[in-house]
Amino acid sequence: MSNEIAHRTPDQLAEQMEWSKAMAHGDMLPRQYRGNPANLMFACEYADALGIPRINALTSIHVIDGKPTASADLIASLVRKAGHKLRVEGDDTYAEVTIIRADDPDYVPSPVRWDEAKARKAGKWGSKGPWSNYPGAMLRSRAITEAARMWASDALYGVIYTAEEIGGDERPAPRPVESEVVGAHAAPAAPECPIPPDFASKIDSATNVEWLDWARGRLAQHEADWPDETAALLARVSEREQELAAERVDAAPAEEAVSEPTVDDAQATLADVLDAEVVAEAVQS
Repeated sequence: MSNEIAHRTPDQLAEQMEWSKAMAHGDMLPRQYRGNPANLMFACEYADALGIPRINALTSIHVIDGKPTASADLIASLVRKAGHKLRVEGDDTYAEVTIIRADDPDYVPSPVRWDEAKARKAGKWGSKGPWSNYPGAMLRSRAITEAARMWASDALYGVIYTAEEIGGDERPAPRPVESEVVGAHAAPAAPECPIPPDFASKIDSATNVEWLDWARGRLAQHEADWPDETAALLARVSEREQELAAERVDAAPAEEAVSEPTVDDAQATLADVLDAEVVAEAVQS
């Protein structure tokens, strides 16, 4: 990716700088980009290297201590965009992911599996937050990223972890109390997540694909500031879309079976033809 900057013309760099300066004033950006054109330039470079729109980089790539991270959905899309097959199976107790490389389609590796035992070993199972509320989605996320690192790291350009995996949190920590006098100033409260608490149930009961597309867009707006909460909900959106697609296939009318004619049917048809010929000859005579 370092070669990308060297290949840019002065006009292209100037355009990117102007774009970053203009965008930095927006209040709809994730916090790490507000008022920071340099961070926006960094995100633009990653977007161009990954071959995705710039706005996708702003909502799906989060930089933790200088290390870029991405959502599991973005990592999965990059793997598939590179031509590799990515298959996911599981439920709320396990997730298995298999990646079949485009340049070696005959080799099918053993699936990467995440289950309760593995999550407990990682210290995640039952922990407060998404791992308690959406264990299936978090298992799926971990399985996808581990499989991608193992079998398709060339498609990720260094964006190989999610923010949750490296313990990152894009939300700013409360500022320390300015006064050393105890009780003189109260520490500011942590920001409240803007995602409605019933959003998960609305996703699970959704019957309209267009609404799910809207829900994905709304979650993407908060993905940088609330990576843990949005990762689980985005996974539920994808799962609900798959369920609706399966329901449409099941509801499609089956083609009526056409029975093969029997010998009796053939003989009856032949008799009808002969009778018609006899009648025709009688009329002519």
